[in-house]
Amino acid sequence: MIRINLLPRDEIPTKRTVTIPNLSTFAPLVLVVLAIGGITVAYLYQSQQISALEEIIAEEEAESRRLAPEIAKIKRLNNQRQDLNSRLDVITRLDQDRYYRVHLLDELNRSVPGHMWLTRFEDIGGDRYAVEGVTFSNFLVSDFLQNLNRSPYFVGVDLLVAERGLINDVKVVKFKAQTTAVRQASAAPFDG
Repeated sequence: MIRINLLPRDEIPTKRTVTIPNLSTFAPLVLVVLAIGGITVAYLYQSQQISALEEIIAEEEAESRRLAPEIAKIKRLNNQRQDLNSRLDVITRLDQDRYYRVHLLDELNRSVPGHMWLTRFEDIGGDRYAVEGVTFSNFLVSDFLQNLNRSPYFVGVDLLVAERGLINDVKVVKFKAQTTAVRQASAAPFDG
């Protein structure tokens, strides 16, 4: 049998053929699906890590609260230890200086000539000392300063003021001086 199609060309039904779509048309869709899958996996992994870290933090905070009294006790003991060490340092320094100061006063006493009275001997810081006194003559002041300069315990004796004055209607010379004390390497106990 012969078939003749009398329909115009525009209206002719076409054969239906099944064509397989090209793989390049699905590539963007596949990439989007893979990207969403990767992001989802990363999100789930990070969520798991965050949960684990939050659990560790909660455990550490509980441990910290449990140890807080012991930590406070340790801090208190450390403060007490520092206070005790500072007190011991003061005692050690005083013990080291006890013979030194005795020697200083002994040398000062040996340097004072007759008819001179010291009214002040004061530590003014940094091993510097202020000396004040009263005598009857400038020559006695000069002798005193020379005696201090010869002493192994004093250096740099400087006369600051020497002035005339009156004490109970008696003419006197009042003087002020400064000197630096020298620490001796080994000061033996004072033997008088």
